[in-house]
Amino acid sequence: MTAMQMDRQVESALELLAQGNAEQALRVLQDGLRQNPHHAGALHGMACVARAGGDNRAAVALAAKAVQLQAEPHFHITLGLALLAEGKIEAARAAIHVAVLASPRDPRAHDAMASVLEAQQRIAEAERALRTAIKLRPLEQERHLALAAFLSRHAQMEKAIDVSGKALRLNAQNLFAQNLHGMILHGAGKVAEAEPYFRRVAAELPTSAPALANHGAALFATRNYEEARNVLEKSAQLEPKAAETRSNLGLVCMALGQLKEAAQELQAACALQHHDARLMFNYGTVLADLGESAQAEALFRKAEELAGKGVDAARARMNRGVMYLAEGRFAQGWQLLEARRQLVAPPACAAGLPQWEGKPQADPVLLYAEQGLGDVLQFLRYVAPAAQRVPVLLHVPHSIHRFVQQMDLAHLPNVEVSPNEHASKATAACGLMSLPDVLGLAAPFAWQSDIAGVQKPISVGAKKLLRIGLCWAGSPTYQFDRRRSINPQVLAPLSGLDNVVFQSLQKYAEGTQPPFPMEKLPQGDVLETARIMIGLDVVVTVDTMIAHLGGLLGVPVLLLDRFGGDWRWASGSTITQPDGEVRSLWYPSVRVIRQPQAGEGNAPWQPCIATVVQILQKMAEKRTDIVP
Repeated sequence: MTAMQMDRQVESALELLAQGNAEQALRVLQDGLRQNPHHAGALHGMACVARAGGDNRAAVALAAKAVQLQAEPHFHITLGLALLAEGKIEAARAAIHVAVLASPRDPRAHDAMASVLEAQQRIAEAERALRTAIKLRPLEQERHLALAAFLSRHAQMEKAIDVSGKALRLNAQNLFAQNLHGMILHGAGKVAEAEPYFRRVAAELPTSAPALANHGAALFATRNYEEARNVLEKSAQLEPKAAETRSNLGLVCMALGQLKEAAQELQAACALQHHDARLMFNYGTVLADLGESAQAEALFRKAEELAGKGVDAARARMNRGVMYLAEGRFAQGWQLLEARRQLVAPPACAAGLPQWEGKPQADPVLLYAEQGLGDVLQFLRYVAPAAQRVPVLLHVPHSIHRFVQQMDLAHLPNVEVSPNEHASKATAACGLMSLPDVLGLAAPFAWQSDIAGVQKPISVGAKKLLRIGLCWAGSPTYQFDRRRSINPQVLAPLSGLDNVVFQSLQKYAEGTQPPFPMEKLPQGDVLETARIMIGLDVVVTVDTMIAHLGGLLGVPVLLLDRFGGDWRWASGSTITQPDGEVRSLWYPSVRVIRQPQAGEGNAPWQPCIATVVQILQKMAEKRTDIVP
């Protein structure tokens, strides 16, 4: 075989390798080497096949022989990349440096050098090397994709999105480019923008488990749960041992209310990847919702042990704390709940201030709101005890500011509300949800506040109609809102009540409402909503701020609580009366009506609505103001 024929045979083998046919490429190269065992190109080709198969040690040996016979720059690149894969970074740098010097206009050499520099944590230099490769081949899509992936790995997400967008414009049909762009968008938190790219890739590769898994994860993040379940089920059927897919499928089932199915999938994910702390606390969370407390606690503890001191350990501690709160183990629960401070940064007003530990002091302490408005209302009860120890600067969201200013606690001598312009006076800060822990107040205590300008109207004569407030949905931004919110059509049985009038308390209706007339909720802040609620006879609501506001005002509230619901309405925070009524320890006017069992869709809510109808009918018949 002539040298030219041998070179052509090597080219043919490398084309086969590029097409994914490594076995055929290997046979072609081996056939050539039997005839010419010292052909440098064939030895280099064998090194490429070895690298493709993950045998980098063999690749180093073969590439080194090829370099000894013929010092081609791209032989040095292959040698350097194989050395890098073997962890021999300095030797890899030396080999690739030869290639850069010998062939400075070859973008592959600069790409390879970028890999070495990245391994050496010389991030800025690595980025320059990749940009040099792009300058040399500005129309080659793979150069832009390499830089985009690099930027994404180093959390430069906006720059990564820009570069991957340029890559797509060079060839919008490239599935790899579409997938990478989707991955970068997803990583940047732009899930809604990422989903169409994953959808296209999955449509083109309907039997690719990873493509379906990516699309399913994006659908879950955008709360398109039914489609997410279908897509993830297909992916799991194709690759049942993919732990991440099984975990995402479990979370989708959990969001839909299929808790038993969720537990099965999350258990499978843990079994497949039994040292993953994140999978463990996901499984533990659904077990806690199912009431399997002992097993859930064991999982949370094991997850924390595996995760060490990282973010996953903090999540495991916080989840265990939430479970303790649900069970009424408050002292331990408050302490563990402090792990959330590792997960969420304090607001700008508290940045740089040390944590107040509860000790008396003369200097002001900034108390700031956390999480949703319902959480703020619930934990405002701890402001007065805190003010007995320190001067308080209370910072609350704008939508609740006027309401808090009208509360009696705002007029305590040691409390100043929403001190935006005075925050610099504070010498320490504390989140409202940390107050039970730092104050040492373990058990729940009932609390109502007098609110100036919010008084129950004086009734003159007998009422003709029972005024009922309705709130059937929480904020749709909550990942598991589907479980706590109600399809307004489920409230249809309320239309059969006599002598009643309905007042909407719904802020997230999005154009849907129950199939019967009701008065609209006027625009306004929490104070305006409170003024409407105080004139109602009873409020029927799901687990939203409205439940807390009604309880704080002392308005009778029928709380529709999902199975495995929030700790605030669980057994540790409620008392069951002899007649079977479940009352909140935080708000005695709140009666908790729980789903009897978990499930998807409307069915689990129907027994709750039937109970509500009975209660409201009795109230309407009696025409009294007593708590139901």
